[in-house]
Amino acid sequence: MAVYLRFWGAIVLASEEMDPDHPELAEHATGQALELAQQGVQGVADAGYGMEGEPVPAPEVISAEPTDDPTTVVIRDCQGAGDWRVVGESEPRSDNVRIDAKVTRDVFSWWVTEMQVWGDDSC
Repeated sequence: MAVYLRFWGAIVLASEEMDPDHPELAEHATGQALELAQQGVQGVADAGYGMEGEPVPAPEVISAEPTDDPTTVVIRDCQGAGDWRVVGESEPRSDNVRIDAKVTRDVFSWWVTEMQVWGDDSC
């Protein structure tokens, strides 16, 4: 759970700075999850926006495999928009967004490896 929350902190920071190659993203994620985050941040940068504030995560563990010493954990988050919005906009663009993530442990660390972000009001 901790690596998932740190990854979202890195996404918030990268979105504020409009930097899809922000080094903190790669500190917490690999593979598809890293690519998805970078694409999202690139979209913000390409539009010339920037983000401010922070979303409000509400993650919960859905499964852990193997149960005795997990190396894979599936997380479901019903993330509220909080005050996370495009710079200059008075309201967030989305709220209550379902996010499914897979967090995997290798020999050294835990990584967010897969992530799917559903649409507004999807949870």
